[in-house]
Amino acid sequence: MLIESALGIVALIAVGMVYQTYREGGFGSPAAAFAAGIGLMYGEEGSGVYNTIYALLTLAVSVFALTSLDTATRLSRFMFSELFLKEGEKSYKDATGFRRVLTHPLVGTAVMVIIGCVLGALSLSQIWGLFGAANQLLAGIALMAIAAWLGNVGKNNKMFFIPMIFMLAATISSLILTDLNKVRMISAGEAAWGDWFQLIFATAMVVLALILVVEGVQTFSKQAAKKAA
Repeated sequence: MLIESALGIVALIAVGMVYQTYREGGFGSPAAAFAAGIGLMYGEEGSGVYNTIYALLTLAVSVFALTSLDTATRLSRFMFSELFLKEGEKSYKDATGFRRVLTHPLVGTAVMVIIGCVLGALSLSQIWGLFGAANQLLAGIALMAIAAWLGNVGKNNKMFFIPMIFMLAATISSLILTDLNKVRMISAGEAAWGDWFQLIFATAMVVLALILVVEGVQTFSKQAAKKAA
């Protein structure tokens, strides 16, 4: 998180150095503007140092995007397959019937790639509305998972309860408010495709989060009962 914050500060400084040129259409993409801003910190435009830094940073941003896409596709495919696997089943070979098809790696990859293409066709403003809540929701779920693990191994997990409850309550409430807002827009006939997208995914995240919360509460209750006994 600290490294991300430092990178954010550097990015703001870099964009500030080329802001006027960027507004005038001097760069083809935000990545090029970022690379140019960093390059100007070390040398004049057109110099050897500037050209080297510009080329390396442009390549670094591209590689970061590609590796992130690859990782996200793999992880999402694993999670999609696990939705249809029963306890004790390790792969699609152990599943039966239609679940065997849904848990197949090729099917899961195809579904995730299609969803990724749909998301790629949306503008940043249509996706960004859910990014903050989804990101922090993951933090709340991670705290719950750590607390459950500590409870299972007999360690003290009470220090996680307050931040866990706060994060889950704040993010789930935010997603519910997003749903209500999108429903109002749809009812008024003012919704665009991005609003439908946010409604569908926000609702899905709320449902999945509530399922995990229920399982977490049940786990903590069993741990408390076992400890009391």
